[in-house]
Amino acid sequence: MAIVIITALAAGWRAWRIETPSFDNDEVWQIVHCETDLTKQWYRHDNFPPLYHWVVSLFFAAAKTDQAARWFSLLCGVATIPLVGMLGRRLGGAAAGVAAAGLIAVSANHVLMSQLGRAYAPLILLAAVTMLLAWRLRERDSWGDWAAFLIAAWTLVATHYFGGVLLIILGGLLLAEKRGKALGRAIAAAVILAIAGLPLVGSLRADLADSGEFFHHVGFDSEAYAMGYLWLVTGNTLGPSVSDLREMTSLGQKREAIVAMAPWALAAIAPVAVLLLAAWGRLKSGDRVWIAALVLAPPLVVLAASSVVSTGFTYRYYVWVLVPLTAAMGVGATTMRGRPIVMASTTALIAFGVGATLNRHLDPYYCENDFHAVAALIERLDLENKPPAVLGAPLHYGEGALYGLPDDWLKLTVSAHPEAEQDWDAKLPDFAREAAPRETAWLVTQWFPIGHPQRAVCDRLVERLNANLVERVSSTVMVYRFAIDQSAAGP
Repeated sequence: MAIVIITALAAGWRAWRIETPSFDNDEVWQIVHCETDLTKQWYRHDNFPPLYHWVVSLFFAAAKTDQAARWFSLLCGVATIPLVGMLGRRLGGAAAGVAAAGLIAVSANHVLMSQLGRAYAPLILLAAVTMLLAWRLRERDSWGDWAAFLIAAWTLVATHYFGGVLLIILGGLLLAEKRGKALGRAIAAAVILAIAGLPLVGSLRADLADSGEFFHHVGFDSEAYAMGYLWLVTGNTLGPSVSDLREMTSLGQKREAIVAMAPWALAAIAPVAVLLLAAWGRLKSGDRVWIAALVLAPPLVVLAASSVVSTGFTYRYYVWVLVPLTAAMGVGATTMRGRPIVMASTTALIAFGVGATLNRHLDPYYCENDFHAVAALIERLDLENKPPAVLGAPLHYGEGALYGLPDDWLKLTVSAHPEAEQDWDAKLPDFAREAAPRETAWLVTQWFPIGHPQRAVCDRLVERLNANLVERVSSTVMVYRFAIDQSAAGP
């Protein structure tokens, strides 16, 4: 009953303001390119395997609202909570299950994933199912158990390619424990899964093709490794914003960025460490190995796998680590009687989770893509008696920035790709002609740190248009104004 109550409260917490933030550019891409034809979905370049986009497209068709993907994520997020409770119960008993469910319910990162119209909430849900089935395979070894595990595993990878990271780790753990006939079944299951995954190869090849405007390579170092865990705990909405940290680093102030973040990192990670240490004494030896592998190994496996994708290292690709991490912390939380430090750590994590979520919704400092504010700014400052004309760049980002603007505005996206020819000569003269009755137009670009290759391209576009910066709206949105006749000028 306790987990039912926790799940119900978590559903309300995730539903709060779910439709308020503007869609980010990735959510807009999903809305604009909704496709219910699975054959078309299979070989389309979108950086994801086909299952998630196909299922969410069906959800769009049924719900008939642009918010459908966010509500689908909410359903997946809410369904994950009792599953984390089940894993906590398996690790440490009924009380650990309740504690684990409570901690994931208030996790700022899990709330964020449950409110974002992307594939991450389904990824976490399917990861939780797959982990539970893997734990069951440690105790039982029937073909029925293996069949259930294989179905969950295939669905996981068909939803997000980096679900394969979890399968690599679980597969290694299972193979290390199995002996005799059980080992033979494990090997046979691995072969079956590999064969079942062959149809996904065509989709993967399409997604590994030229990434077009999906150009954003992230490097990996010890700070990135640590930052990934801090993000798992806080959702990056406590302490300095990610954009501020990136800007400081780009200015050669990496040490200053670390110093600015250090107190917040200590405050957020210390309670996690306390609960994990408290759990260590209660976990069985085999469970210790599994939890350690599932919590510590994913960033390194993602690093190895991400060398072949355009985005490079991205910590969202192992967001499912929330499941074993929270389940283990739930075990630790049950040892709080007579241990004030454990009680204080549990309370701190709950407070951090709630506070970080409130920050994300209510503090503009942590808003990265406030496209609603773009529309409000232009409406306030554009005094011409004609609908405004707005350019957006780069293409993928611009599509998101312009999507929510009024339909009667003139809107056009242009490229800003550092490794390709720009489309400015073809598009800007046409834009100038259509906007000719107006005296000025607007340019919305993505903010990039100094040294990022797309920063230089966007700066060239600003220079070509002779545009003047009006305001940096939220942390990643730059709004400029320029005279119409400049848009038709030659390079």
